[in-house]
Amino acid sequence: MASIDTDIVSARPQMTAELMARTGLDEEILTRLVHRFYEKVRGDAVLGPIFGSRISDWEPHLEKMVA
Repeated sequence: MASIDTDIVSARPQMTAELMARTGLDEEILTRLVHRFYEKVRGDAVLGPIFGSRISDWEPHLEKMVA
């Protein structure tokens, strides 16, 4: 299983670059998308408490989601 994880990690930069080139997605757009998504999730009556009970420090989580 470790080799699969290593393969995925090593392939990720190229896959990301190809996806960004095809879609026009860039880091700024992705950051806005992720932050807006979680803003809506956190404000949702059902989803907000679920995410809130598992994520206490949002900034590191958001950084990880756009990395």
